[in-house]
Amino acid sequence: MTLSTKDLGKNKPNKALDSREKIKKLKEKHIPLFKKEGVSNPKFIPRMAYKHNGELIIGFYERDVYGGVDIYTEFVSRDYKPEDNQRRLYKWLYNAEYATEYPLSDPHAATGDRRYLIPVEELICVADFHKEKDIKEIEEENDEVPFEAMPDPGSDVPYADMTLRDFCAIEWKQPVSQKKWLNTLITNTFTK
Repeated sequence: MTLSTKDLGKNKPNKALDSREKIKKLKEKHIPLFKKEGVSNPKFIPRMAYKHNGELIIGFYERDVYGGVDIYTEFVSRDYKPEDNQRRLYKWLYNAEYATEYPLSDPHAATGDRRYLIPVEELICVADFHKEKDIKEIEEENDEVPFEAMPDPGSDVPYADMTLRDFCAIEWKQPVSQKKWLNTLITNTFTK
């Protein structure tokens, strides 16, 4: 009886498990952005960006696009190494018309699968989007009209300083003035 030294593949690494592990590690970096997005189980599919007919594109298979949800992606190489030093997360907003709006790639030589070619221009940089959103919220907070300072309790406010809004607040018995002290006076006087 002879012993065979032939490798039966038992010691070969499992490429699918290895890929899943790499994708999981890529995804972990973006957890704070997924939380900002309000997505607990995002569809994260890292893809290689490349030029096609002079346009930078990424490709998603039918099985990737299926499901009607937005897809999050990061630009990676074939072996899932980040190609962007900043590790930006992008989002493709689901488009129900994807089958008619995006061209298909040539069929894969071995599987015959085709990908929808999506221009990188259509992707939203998630970090930039939230940065702009945060700036808008801060600007909106700053746009609020500040209340006028409380007058000295021992002095009276001149009648000439009354605005139309102040007059309406008094007439309507509603706290609509931009003078906090007047709104407080109206609320305490007329809501009891």
